[in-house]
Amino acid sequence: MADDTDSDRARTARDKWESLQQEFAGGLLYCHHRANTNTSKTLEVAAFAYGLIELLSEAELNERKREVGKRLVEQLKDNGMGVMLQQSQTDKYTLENSVQIDCENRVHLCKAACCQLRFALSQQDLEEGIVKWDLAHPYLIARGSDGYCRHLEQGSCWCTIYQHRPLPCRAYDCRNDKRIWADFEQKIVSSELERLFQISDTMEVDSHDR
Repeated sequence: MADDTDSDRARTARDKWESLQQEFAGGLLYCHHRANTNTSKTLEVAAFAYGLIELLSEAELNERKREVGKRLVEQLKDNGMGVMLQQSQTDKYTLENSVQIDCENRVHLCKAACCQLRFALSQQDLEEGIVKWDLAHPYLIARGSDGYCRHLEQGSCWCTIYQHRPLPCRAYDCRNDKRIWADFEQKIVSSELERLFQISDTMEVDSHDR
């Protein structure tokens, strides 16, 4: 009888802890959302102001704003400011035409370079609580000290959360990514591949690679 009581208490405590975790994650997501909204507005105002200061002619204002905006975005990233979160509302489990690459025949050449690319997670990923994110840079995919995704199994290079992998992982297509392949069909890696690993902090999944 005592064992049953202890078991019930443990179950109740576990349920309360899981509920508390969900509430905390929800509150944290709201705070980060507000911080990201404020940062975006500040970025817009700053880009306009700096663009105006650097204005050479009225016709160049928009171009100046874009250029300065890009610089400010990089500064925000470098300083760990702002929150990176996918804006896409696409359900990753219903993504059609997911890219199929014979990774098992190529990983010894490309050294799983795609698993060093940085990208933001989606709200769907955060609510699931399976994909780890970088606590210092919310909500970028978490990476280990070696620069690789925390979910990459060392040695085998298999994804340990493959069924739950984020949308960018499902949509990314390395075939035309010249940072990785010089000739995909002939399995010739890019001459820049080694350098790519040295600057992995600035690597991102670009729209043209999807």
